[in-house]
Amino acid sequence: MAQLRMEVRDSAGTTLPGYGDDFFDLRLPGDHSCVAQTLLRMLRGDDFRSPVHSVHFFRGGAEIGRWSVDDERAEMRFIDACARTPPAAA
Repeated sequence: MAQLRMEVRDSAGTTLPGYGDDFFDLRLPGDHSCVAQTLLRMLRGDDFRSPVHSVHFFRGGAEIGRWSVDDERAEMRFIDACARTPPAAA
């Protein structure tokens, strides 16, 4: 059975030892970026000094999902911008 590999990296892109792992790839449908987002939030918790910067999933050497602190910040900027945009006139 194929393997699904997870890597956790710091802000320089260096793989952090002790975080990543290989899993049996069951090829379940789903968004691996959402899984990476959840794992990033769990690994970082409330520790703003955490070295964990991004989570990546690979299948057969190809990246199939990722999420990073930079993605979190971009998402928050988008949410803030949407909150400030007045509703369209009916």
